[in-house]
Amino acid sequence: MKKKAALIFLVAGFAALVINMGLKFQADQASVISSSSESSTTTSTSATSQSSQEQTTTTVKMVKTYVDPSLYDENVESEADYVSVLATASSDGEVLTKLHRGEWSTWVADEGDFVKIKADDGEVGYIPAANAQVKEVEQSSAPTSLSQLHIVLDAGHGGIDSGAVSPDGELYEKDMTLKTVKAVGELLEENGVEVTYTRDSDEMLELSEIVERSEAAQPDVFISIHYDNFDTDNGWQGFTTYNYYQAGEVLANLVSESLGDQLSLSNNGVRTGNYYVIRENNQPVSLLLELGYLNSDEDLAEITKEGYPEKVAKGILAALKDYVAQN
Repeated sequence: MKKKAALIFLVAGFAALVINMGLKFQADQASVISSSSESSTTTSTSATSQSSQEQTTTTVKMVKTYVDPSLYDENVESEADYVSVLATASSDGEVLTKLHRGEWSTWVADEGDFVKIKADDGEVGYIPAANAQVKEVEQSSAPTSLSQLHIVLDAGHGGIDSGAVSPDGELYEKDMTLKTVKAVGELLEENGVEVTYTRDSDEMLELSEIVERSEAAQPDVFISIHYDNFDTDNGWQGFTTYNYYQAGEVLANLVSESLGDQLSLSNNGVRTGNYYVIRENNQPVSLLLELGYLNSDEDLAEITKEGYPEKVAKGILAALKDYVAQN
């Protein structure tokens, strides 16, 4: 009996040892799983944090090129519209490049009767202080999500300025631009974008007023919407995307591509456009879109179809999604 009891006691002790080892193994495994889970959550939180970084705002000195209005004709482009950027702070210095009146560059230093600047094309040189309007401009870091994005939408023309007109006199550019801007703005707002309009009614604005309203809003992006006319009916067709500053090239290409996916009009690509509202705007990511010719039978047939402004809106939204994803 004693041997049997001893055997039973030995077996029971061994079983208890096995059970305890099993419990310890399970506890260790649970600890590993918990640690792994915590590590995964931390990484995910870090990634999320990086993808939704808050925008930072800095104040920079910019230089707006000034030319005395008495020296040029607003209706005729000439050499009088330009200011030379010189290699040295001297009137007889080598000409490195030229700036159009109203064009922005980056301030580098004041040197006597000259201001040292960095032009948009990267050239660093001097312009006479008399041709330099130095201003402090607040600039935000690039938005990394639609919820961070603030865009100013400009409906071209308005009021007594009808803009382009269809051959039958029934369709005015000013009405189409406003209709399109409202469709674009509505879709962007639905997707979390902050939208400011230069006009939301049939109002005529001077070009300088459009720029002032945009600069006051301090947006990340400015887009001016237009429709076109050619010198002769059916002489040209399609839509065109314009930018002025290099900072707008990335978005310009994205918009051109995305609109091409949405619109059946021919795509004239991205071009440099010397237009007041994007040249004189201190937001360098500024575009001007010409969304078809009102005196092209082919374009007009598409432009007047139900849902055309909504297609434009979808194209711009898709481009902006790609744009913030790249920042």
